[in-house]
Amino acid sequence: MNNENRRNHFLCEALYDIKTLQDMMNDFHSKYFGQLLVNIIGSDTIPFFLVTHKGAHLKLLDTVKKFETEFFRIEDIDRERCRGTVSLLRAYDYEGNDTNLLPEVVRLEKTSTKKSIELSGISAIQLLKPDMLKGKYIIEPKW
Repeated sequence: MNNENRRNHFLCEALYDIKTLQDMMNDFHSKYFGQLLVNIIGSDTIPFFLVTHKGAHLKLLDTVKKFETEFFRIEDIDRERCRGTVSLLRAYDYEGNDTNLLPEVVRLEKTSTKKSIELSGISAIQLLKPDMLKGKYIIEPKW
């Protein structure tokens, strides 16, 4: 297996693991505590961004809602063809404006927009905190 195939294999497996964890969080029900894992974590999504071979974050466009994002949720993974289906996460700063600058992101919002991606152009996956989907943030006074 050459380096490119090995890298794609690892990326597919990593995304498959993320999908499995998301499904486990979402599908686990306790007869006493309901959806316990989602309640503890506060989300059914493990957000991430993808890094291309050029070192830039992969950005995808939602042509209906007119926003660009580099934040995703895995929806499906085809391990044989090494393709993934992601839903786009819309990123907001503390004023409620769209942003793709990671230090400015205070909230990620799930959207219904899904895109298929070829993983051969991707070199890395970076996970983000699931609590970014809660939208809770505190602004401390300066004084």
